[in-house]
Amino acid sequence: MNQANLDNTIFIIHGSKFDSKEYKKEINSTNINFLCIDSPEELKPYSNYLFIFDAQLLENVSFNEWKKHFSDCISISEQYLELNSDLILPIGFPKNETLKLLNFACRQLLLQRKDKLQAELSKAENQRITQLNNISIALSKENNLGILLRKILQESQNLSDCDAVSLYLLDNESKELVFKLAYNDTLDLKIEEFRMPLSQKSISGYAAISNSVVVIDDAYQIPASAPYQFNSALDEEHNYRSQSILAVPISNHRNEVIGVLQFINRKINRDIKLTTAEITNKSVIPFSSGLSHLLQALASQAAISIDNAILIENINNLFEGFVQASVTAIEQRDPTTSGHSFRVADLTTTLAKRIVTSENHDYRQLNFSADKIREIRYASLLHDFGKVGVRENVLIKSKKLPENRLDLLHYRFELEKERLKRKALEQELHLHHSHSPVEDIHLIHKKLQQEINLLDKYYQAIMEANEPSILPDGNFKHLQNLKDRPYTELDGQAGFLISESDFLSLSVKRGSLTNYEREEIQSHVVHTLNFLNQIPWTSDLSEIPTIAAAHHEKLNGNGYPYSLCAEQISIPSRMMAICDIYDALVAKDRPYKHALNIEKALAIIESEVNQGLLDEEIFKVFISEKIYQVTTHKDYKPSMNTAEPMKQGHICDINLHTK
Repeated sequence: MNQANLDNTIFIIHGSKFDSKEYKKEINSTNINFLCIDSPEELKPYSNYLFIFDAQLLENVSFNEWKKHFSDCISISEQYLELNSDLILPIGFPKNETLKLLNFACRQLLLQRKDKLQAELSKAENQRITQLNNISIALSKENNLGILLRKILQESQNLSDCDAVSLYLLDNESKELVFKLAYNDTLDLKIEEFRMPLSQKSISGYAAISNSVVVIDDAYQIPASAPYQFNSALDEEHNYRSQSILAVPISNHRNEVIGVLQFINRKINRDIKLTTAEITNKSVIPFSSGLSHLLQALASQAAISIDNAILIENINNLFEGFVQASVTAIEQRDPTTSGHSFRVADLTTTLAKRIVTSENHDYRQLNFSADKIREIRYASLLHDFGKVGVRENVLIKSKKLPENRLDLLHYRFELEKERLKRKALEQELHLHHSHSPVEDIHLIHKKLQQEINLLDKYYQAIMEANEPSILPDGNFKHLQNLKDRPYTELDGQAGFLISESDFLSLSVKRGSLTNYEREEIQSHVVHTLNFLNQIPWTSDLSEIPTIAAAHHEKLNGNGYPYSLCAEQISIPSRMMAICDIYDALVAKDRPYKHALNIEKALAIIESEVNQGLLDEEIFKVFISEKIYQVTTHKDYKPSMNTAEPMKQGHICDINLHTK
């Protein structure tokens, strides 16, 4: 008699006074066993007891002691015993009345057993539904595809009590099933992702193509006529035996199969390890229709979550690509500084990660989440996005004079020389006609040469002043003389050899920008803020515009564009400010500046820290964690090429205290 039969058997317990032989054939219920026993210790470890109390049953054990062993039982006793039994019989157990009571009691026991089983099933079903709801909630909260797939596998294995579970995703473009991951309670498997052709010959392939559930009670008893067959290679390699299998397609809301969940070896007890074929045979049971429907519901929820996760991942990849392409395209306006935004992003995000774990600074309580780090990275990548709003002739200006202006001035000087020569020649002709002394002609030649030499000297002064270096004091006198020297345009319009704007440009004492141009360059931060504010950021990226727009602000309020005070500048913006200045200082040689070594660059930043311009605690971490080494050996080659590199400065360099 197996376990299932024993659980449905009614055991009629009685003493020796009660003669059970004459009742065995006349009770209508099946699976009846009469047990003549003397003590509770002889009770079989099963329920469904029907007690018939006679004098012998109570000889050694009291009724109250027997009651301790009542569990879903019915008791019958003779009337004279005066016991508090469920049913009472006249003295002597009259056959007709006893038979009626026995049949009645057996039916009652079976009904009780049925009700109990139904209650247990309902409870188990409710538990599974509750478990499924909890799983659905957990899956709906996870957007990371890798973590989501692991959760799906773990929860589906818990729900099914199976020994192994694996997950495949469908690649519609290549028509392949992509094995993502698997869990196995018995085997410690580490299977890397692989691909296999989408074919009906495999169980998971058939489930995907037909979009139907495949239920197999024994993997080694699949009919030869079935379109699919079991691949026993893994079993043979690991001395394992796959028996019951359930393959459930994962279909999205458009009823498109996006993957397959495959369950192997449902167990009567999840804790059992299927180390031998004998244990597998005893412990593995088929997948019931109820469990199959439940796992299909889980697969439907998994499909929604996977679809969402893939969509979010695709959007993130799309946005990442857009940001990368945008930064690269913007930096093509300035190839000599190409890679700056990417380097600043690497420096700032590394600093943000290290500042959380670094000791001996005031920001140890910070706890940047992965989303916050992502937000900081994008803000760093896009911090110079506003370059697109700066006029190119200002943005690419590497000399004090605008591009081609020096050529125009050179033409003016050469024209002025020709005018002087023509004037001298006219004077010389006049002297010839008037038969003037030769000395007068020599005087004209001498004066002409002096004026030409002076113009050459002035032009040389212009060339020297045009360089973005500190202007010697002596050059200002030459520039003033030039500004006051008359010049007539070809159309006859009167003016001066150099214009007022030329004079202002050449008079810049440091760098190459006039105050107006400097203000325009500084406006790139405002453009960055305005441009980035046009993007409908999600809540986890909403601070990108304000973080990016404050990277030129100073703690003492002397930064730009809004002269923010220390308490108004966020920690990410403070970190980016240090990283931005550092990269601009150590960047490769440019036409307007030489690259500084690390020690000199750090010394300049430390000087700004000491002046209260930059955050001291963040700079401590920058030094102690050697953040400056992050970009040292990395290649930041641009992904797009230009025919000829332009020679201009970087908009972040105008703020540097270089000498």
